[in-house]
Amino acid sequence: MKICRWKYEYQDIEDNQNQYTIEECKRNGFVDAKYIKSTNRKFNGNPFIEALPRPRNMKHSSPYFRPIAPVDYLKFKDLTTEEKKEEVLYLKELRLPLSFQKELEFVNYDVMTNSYSLRNIYYWSSYVFNETIEQKNFELQTKLKGQVADSAPSGFSLLGESGCGKSTAIKELFNNMPQLIAHHPKEGMVIPQITYIVVACVPNSNFRLLYTQIGEAIDFVLGNAEPCYERLISKQRNLGDMQMKVCELIEKFSIGTIVLDEIQLVNFKSNRENTYEALLSIVNKTKVALSVVGTEDAYNLLFSKLRNARRSGEYINASAYTQNKAYFSKLTWILFKWQWFDEKVEWTQELSDTLFDCSKGLINQLIWIYKWMNLEYIEAKANGQNIVVDCDYIRNINNKHFMHLKSQLDLMEQEQIEQLEDQKIIEAVKAKSNQNYEPEDISSLDLIGEAKITSEVIEMVHHMFPQFDSDLIASATKQVLEIDKDHKLRTYEIAQQTLDILQNKPAKKKRRTNKKKPTSKDITAYLDL
Repeated sequence: MKICRWKYEYQDIEDNQNQYTIEECKRNGFVDAKYIKSTNRKFNGNPFIEALPRPRNMKHSSPYFRPIAPVDYLKFKDLTTEEKKEEVLYLKELRLPLSFQKELEFVNYDVMTNSYSLRNIYYWSSYVFNETIEQKNFELQTKLKGQVADSAPSGFSLLGESGCGKSTAIKELFNNMPQLIAHHPKEGMVIPQITYIVVACVPNSNFRLLYTQIGEAIDFVLGNAEPCYERLISKQRNLGDMQMKVCELIEKFSIGTIVLDEIQLVNFKSNRENTYEALLSIVNKTKVALSVVGTEDAYNLLFSKLRNARRSGEYINASAYTQNKAYFSKLTWILFKWQWFDEKVEWTQELSDTLFDCSKGLINQLIWIYKWMNLEYIEAKANGQNIVVDCDYIRNINNKHFMHLKSQLDLMEQEQIEQLEDQKIIEAVKAKSNQNYEPEDISSLDLIGEAKITSEVIEMVHHMFPQFDSDLIASATKQVLEIDKDHKLRTYEIAQQTLDILQNKPAKKKRRTNKKKPTSKDITAYLDL
């Protein structure tokens, strides 16, 4: 057994660009490793770190913002009532940027690089591990192992109220990296790297089921149609044996981070405290990063002891934005750009404040209310009723469809006030990150201009090339807008470069900046609020 090291070539890419294509990030199966040289010299020569995409710079735009195609009013007026309602359902595809997402982007990269920096890849020249990938025999001669004596890596804790956008943010976070990377130290040799696994806890789950779900997630990443590693873990006699199998798989497949989502669904009453200790001992042994996503109450039950809580790492408050009325106003301003009313309803602060009161600032609740505002309007108009979209209309919609949530939302608001006071105390004693990272207020981003341009590009590209869906076009457009920081490209040029990315054509060089004043057609003309 010896440490396996090899030389590899670096990719030459622009800052804030991904070395992998959109297709590679979403591919089910192996993606050949592409390496970028890290600015941290400690990471140079570590293939598992330098094969990871860098965190995205969210200074000019948010990759978590997913606009939908604009409403074609000329076409819309000729649709039937049911067809109009179906158009409104596109709202579920809309993703608005939230203030915690920038911090999540940075912290996750920090978590993963720290985890991989604590491990070495070991090679057995005279021994082969027989594994299963895509239901076929796969020979491995390596394991990624850490030293037990080294400190355990910390993950992150993304906590907040249900409906504040945690799970959606996690999905978008990992949309930027391949899940299964193949390293080729020499010809004919493959070292697999599973960059991340997200395990969604199910209602009343216990830790035996949790370990089995990790095996199920590994099978899915490796393309095993028939459960292989899920069955391997589930047939173990006790939790200790299941835990050891999980550790073995983490080392064989070089898993970087495991994220437990919806931890509030775990049945805490049926699990003893030592089961939590056993879960965290996996981190000690393998140096994998373990992160949790869920509510504050569930976190306090899971990590009640300080020795456990410190392993959960960086705390990210996903609900903080729900207390910021000014930020919420920006979100509603953007939301009103998509509407299916006969006459355009102009955004006002009064309408925004009413939506804030009804939704308690939760993004999911806001979208639900706004969806029903449009659906009820279409139905009423079809029945010949005259509808005025005002504050009373919003309250009536909320009372009709969400009265059963009122008591929970009111209780949540009181709890948030108390948590804000507690957080002030926590922050006063909380150790600062080594990077001294301070998340930027995402509300200052040029979201409106991006929404308009992205929607226009989606419409242009999809009209000519219907094989590309809106999500793919939006992702490619974001890459172009990130490069065009000076806003010099016209919409048709952005559309052309977007199409180049989708068709995997070589990237064009950035245009030289000039000192000419922007014309009225420049993208910045659309950015004023």
